[in-house]
Amino acid sequence: KAIFGEKEWYFFSPRDRKYPNGSRPNRVAGSGYWKATGTDKIITSDGRKVGIKKALVFYIGKAPKGTKTNWIMHEYRLIESSRKHGSTK
Repeated sequence: KAIFGEKEWYFFSPRDRKYPNGSRPNRVAGSGYWKATGTDKIITSDGRKVGIKKALVFYIGKAPKGTKTNWIMHEYRLIESSRKHGSTK
């Protein structure tokens, strides 16, 4: 599902895993891949840690020899303990 703005688009999707029993996310996409950059930022609400924001940059080609582009994506995800009372979807 997507919500479009002027220069920003918002997409909501379940995270794929690189390996069925692993925790590493699969960030391969069509003609390239998304690579994490910088440090994760903690998101708080009422003084509690509720999520993490991660910045990713798109590279065209296959890792590790891809070409960096100017596309940036911010990934937001809940901290595991925040999901106790709701669906993991």
